Amino acid sequence: MATSHESLPARVRSSGSLTRLPPVRLPSREELTAAARVAPLLRVARDLAAWAGSAQAVGAGGELTEAGAAAAVAALDLSAEEVRAAWAVATGTGMLALSGKHAGPGKRFDVLTSGSADEALDMWCEALRAILAQESLDGLATALYTAGRPVRLDALFEAYAAAVGALTGADDDTRGPNEPAAAAAPQEIAPAFAPGLEPGLELLADLGVVELGEDEDEDEAGLTVTLSPIGMWAVRDRLQARGWRVPVLGGSADGGAAAVLAVLADYDAEDGEAEIAAWLQRRRPERAAEELTEAASRGSPGLRGAAFAVMDRVGAAAVPAVRRALASPVLRPHAAVWLREHGEEVSLSRDDSAWLLVDLGAGLLEEAAPEDVVAELLPDLPPQAQAELVAGLWRVDHPAVTELLTTLSNHHPEPYVAKAARKAAFKARSRLLARRVPEMTPDPGCKRGACRSPGDDARSRP
Repeated sequence: MATSHESLPARVRSSGSLTRLPPVRLPSREELTAAARVAPLLRVARDLAAWAGSAQAVGAGGELTEAGAAAAVAALDLSAEEVRAAWAVATGTGMLALSGKHAGPGKRFDVLTSGSADEALDMWCEALRAILAQESLDGLATALYTAGRPVRLDALFEAYAAAVGALTGADDDTRGPNEPAAAAAPQEIAPAFAPGLEPGLELLADLGVVELGEDEDEDEAGLTVTLSPIGMWAVRDRLQARGWRVPVLGGSADGGAAAVLAVLADYDAEDGEAEIAAWLQRRRPERAAEELTEAASRGSPGLRGAAFAVMDRVGAAAVPAVRRALASPVLRPHAAVWLREHGEEVSLSRDDSAWLLVDLGAGLLEEAAPEDVVAELLPDLPPQAQAELVAGLWRVDHPAVTELLTTLSNHHPEPYVAKAARKAAFKARSRLLARRVPEMTPDPGCKRGACRSPGDDARSRP
């Protein structure tokens, strides 16, 4: 029976959650700034601004004239596409300032070389916004973020289409009641990838957003693309602004226990242990135990299970705090099991064990698919013993007992275990109904339907 806290509870992310992504490890501010300063496209934009001089003629929309673009191509040994992108970056970042029909050096012309670290990084971010807006590459950047690994070019269309769908879903979730959905039709997606994929990727690579490589794991080598560290940082920031759940490894270390417990569901085992270690390093063991028990007393079933699993990392210093938790009705079963696992003498009744089983099952249901909960909850018991145990769970006074029993009845592979769960779920619902509607509870003295309601002393029995 799943009543141990020896490891973090298995909490599987729902496949239907499009706006929830795995945690990432972000580079330091110094690394980000260094990457921004050497971005080739920013340097080309500065060279173009220097070439333009103080009175470069521009079109009605602030773009280079045809003659000016041709002259820039020849003078700077660039392609027409590179000149167009560099001009957009130069004007978008303030390297060039527009005044009427002319452009000249802007106030931020020298930021890349002589500006502060924050100014250089801010300029790089503005350049990214200009490129993403101009080239409609936002979906591609999101696709690479959600992939979290190098993606072969021949698989980018599928990744991009999925990212556009996720972006649309996220935006739909946050738009107002009178704002229409802005779904992208397939024909609006395809042109960015055939044949215009390579120019867009080259622009992102020139800004340092992506890195190109080769897939050496395949029999037939192919070109791959992945976000660079600064690209990962920038795209994460954009997704977070849209309301996506985009955790950062180590990001909860300075927060309370509830913060670190809440993000563990997003992490694999290795990253989860690293997050816990970083959190524990910032507080005394006794304080960590107090924070964990406090968070567990206020949290959901899943958070309670995670709290006592993290308590294992605290060790013997947590014993006093866990003993105090025995006084809490919702923590007592967890605390008793934890203390017994750590060599302490504590009683654990059958009722405590049954309540803990339901609580752990409810915690798994918060994150896992129902069939995974069934497989995880009773792995060590033979089917007959499972049926006997499940049959009595309806007596457990837990708000999630009916939901758990219904899950077992619908998804357990053994028919007689499922049948036992179905009967127990019916009893649990009846028990809950009787508690909510006491006036409908039959009087023990009633005969053949001649029941009296509580307090109805005037009614006589036959």
